[in-house]
This record gives sequence, structure tokens and C-alpha cells, in this order.
Amino acid sequence: MESVKRFFTNDIIMLVLVLINTGIIFISGFISEQGGTLLIIDSLFTLLFMFEAVVKIHVHGFSGYWSDGWNRFDFILVLLALPSCINVFGYDFPGTSILLSLRMMRAFKSFRLLKFIPNVDNLLNGIKLAFKASYIVAIGMIVFLLIFSIITTFLFGSAAPHYFGNPALSVYSIFRLFTIEGWYEMPEAIAANSGTAMAVFARIYFSILLFMGGIIGMSLVNSIFVDAMASDNNDEVLDKLSQLEKKLDKLNTKDI
Repeated sequence: MESVKRFFTNDIIMLVLVLINTGIIFISGFISEQGGTLLIIDSLFTLLFMFEAVVKIHVHGFSGYWSDGWNRFDFILVLLALPSCINVFGYDFPGTSILLSLRMMRAFKSFRLLKFIPNVDNLLNGIKLAFKASYIVAIGMIVFLLIFSIITTFLFGSAAPHYFGNPALSVYSIFRLFTIEGWYEMPEAIAANSGTAMAVFARIYFSILLFMGGIIGMSLVNSIFVDAMASDNNDEVLDKLSQLEKKLDKLNTKDI
């Protein structure tokens, strides 16, 4: 029993198993065979990871196991992958078609590799700080996108219905414009179905929209996001510098 505990609580062993399982999932993507050997092996890995959770709950207790965020993450991924085990031998069980459609969720088990990335907790904390710092600007960009999508629908919906035929299409098209994709195709499509004055207006309108949303707006969101992610490391450096200054002050005081 102790050897089983050591096996399932050893991070190196579990990393190797996750890597093997990820390789099997990748290879199985080239094979459409239902109930094939690779699917059986993958299902065995799913059951193995579920047994890992059971062992860890036994070792740490449910509250101790569940208090760790990575354990919760692993447990949810394994639950999502469990439907892949239902039809592993190729038999069609009545009433399981909906569950079987979730077999693709087994690919999410590969996300377990995230927990083995060095300093991944610092990376995730940086991402959280970045979202907190930039969500107001992001909301502002979404509002800006919605407003101009509605305006653009009324202005150019009839001239380019495949881009701006309704507000939903306009949201997608304007978002493409903000990513600087197809920014010249949209005004050209409008120009092809309208007069000279409307064509000139469309080119000016989309150039201004590209500059405001695609160049200034998206750059602002990106800069705030990246700056917030780096600020966590900056705080750590500043803290170390502060401690160093205190030590230098103490040495100077002793010398005096």
C-alpha cells in the first residue's frame, strides 16, 4: 500500500504518465477507429488518473486534497474525460450518445502539463494582476466595438450585407478590422456597390476606425496587460532592493 501511495504522489512519475497520455491523444487524432487500441489505452490512463485522485484523497483527506487548486484542476479534467470510457469497446449503449459526444473532452487532460511548468504559479498570478488592471479598458473597448458596429450596420448594411448585414455580423467584421485583418477589403466592398461619394466616405470612415480601435485601442489594452504582468516581478525586485538598502544602512551605522 505504501508503494502505491508513493507511486501516485510522485510528481515526476505523474509527469511522465501525463506526457505519455498526451502523446497517445495526439496520435489518436489521426485515427477515426471507434473502440481502437489507442482509445482503450487512453481510457486506462483516465481510470489511472481517477485512481490517483482517490489515493491522494485517502492520503491527505478530502479537505486537504480539495484545498489545493491544482488538485481541483486535475479532478475536473479527469471528470471531463470520463465519458470517453463508456464506449471504449465499440458497443453502442442506449442513451449514451450525448455522453459519447463529450469524448473530445479527454484532450483536456493534456492541460495537466501546466502544473509541472516551473514557476507557473508566478505566471498565473501575473495573468490575474493583468486582468485586474486591464478589464476596465477591455470593457471600454467592447462598448466602443458595439456602438460602432451598430452605427456601421445602419451606414453600410445595404452596401456590404455580408460584412454589415446585421449587428452580429458587424461586431465580427469590426473586430477583424481592429486586428488589422481585411481592413482594406471592407471599404472596397462598399465602394463596389455604391457611388463615388459613399466610397470616399467609407475609406475615410474605416481608416479612422482602424486608427482608433486597431492601432490605439488594442495597443493600449496590450500595453496595460503586459505592464501589469511585469509589475509583479518589479515589486519583487523593489522589495529586494529595499532590503539591500536597509542592510547597507546597518553596515554604515556600525562603521560610524
